[in-house]
Amino acid sequence: MKILTNVRNAKVNGISQTLNSFLNFIENRKKKNTKIIGVGVSTGRFSRTKTQEGRFSMISSAVDIPQIGRAVSDSQNLEDLKRIYKEAIEQYKIAIKEEKPDIVLINGTYYLPWCLYLASKEIGVTTVLHYHGSISKETEHWQEKPRKIFNEMEKSFDSKDLFYIFPSELTKQVVENEVFGHSVEKCSILPNAVPLHFFEQKVNRCKKNIGIICRWTKIKNIDFFNKLAKYNQKKGGQHIINVITDLKKNSITCQALGGMVKFRRPMESNEMGNFYSKMGMVLSPSFFETYGNVPQEAIASGVPALVSSNMGVAEIFKQLGLAEFITDFASMPSAYERIKDVSGQSVSQDIREKMKELLSPEIIHGQMLNILESKV
Repeated sequence: MKILTNVRNAKVNGISQTLNSFLNFIENRKKKNTKIIGVGVSTGRFSRTKTQEGRFSMISSAVDIPQIGRAVSDSQNLEDLKRIYKEAIEQYKIAIKEEKPDIVLINGTYYLPWCLYLASKEIGVTTVLHYHGSISKETEHWQEKPRKIFNEMEKSFDSKDLFYIFPSELTKQVVENEVFGHSVEKCSILPNAVPLHFFEQKVNRCKKNIGIICRWTKIKNIDFFNKLAKYNQKKGGQHIINVITDLKKNSITCQALGGMVKFRRPMESNEMGNFYSKMGMVLSPSFFETYGNVPQEAIASGVPALVSSNMGVAEIFKQLGLAEFITDFASMPSAYERIKDVSGQSVSQDIREKMKELLSPEIIHGQMLNILESKV
């Protein structure tokens, strides 16, 4: 089976980490009948290259891609946006025509996954959407015009010809109730895998350390992080707040919080276990996430994590008997007391083993492959 999929290189990005884990699984399989073609389209002077390593081929295309904010501002509707991104769509079409994949796997609902979807739809190849992220939820705080266009973009993924893989029941419900407006029948629920190296991590926690790992965007509840830094300072700096994010060091936020927060560079997945192990606990207060890899990686590393009930991973926490770590971040004093209570607690080896049995790459990616093979 030949799978063509969109690829994005970003360290603080759950889609990239999930896809990389899947690629490693494919590469290490004894059966050699599966190949993956990654297609990365980026902005720049026109170029197109193809490289291959093992069972993974990478097609990198550079074309003139307008910045999405400007493109949406210049558009009145999706047809306008489609014309603006015509060159990006064309690069995906070329890749599909040349590679002749058995199936197209779309990761996410942002504008480049949307371009790949339009290309696969026009050519008529079997397509599966792995529902990482909701562009409608991500842009709820935007102004009306761009918010409406992004909502229309996500709604355009509503098709009887698509099969959907949702990382959580929460995601499925949100898509059905807030995006498509009807139930989705052709779908599977498949949580994200946890790379095995997290389970092998030795805990070396410092109770004062709080870990935060996320893109610095509204949906991650960054207002809470700002308030936490100031509240912690008011309380005499009882905790050390460590943030791994995509912010530039010279950004206004980094400069404003520099004395209250330790900002750290983005790390590869194999470095993250060491980071988690030194934390007293990890925080994930997102307003919404289709899943949320960070808190489950922390638990796998033996470190507690507090999560919002509006995250798909909260479903896994309940299965593991960790419902006590699902909390409300609305009140800073209450949340701060909860952080003090949880920080430094240990996660039992039994919980880590149970998570490993449930979410190991062999289990999750094996199920993913079975789903894709069943659609060919």
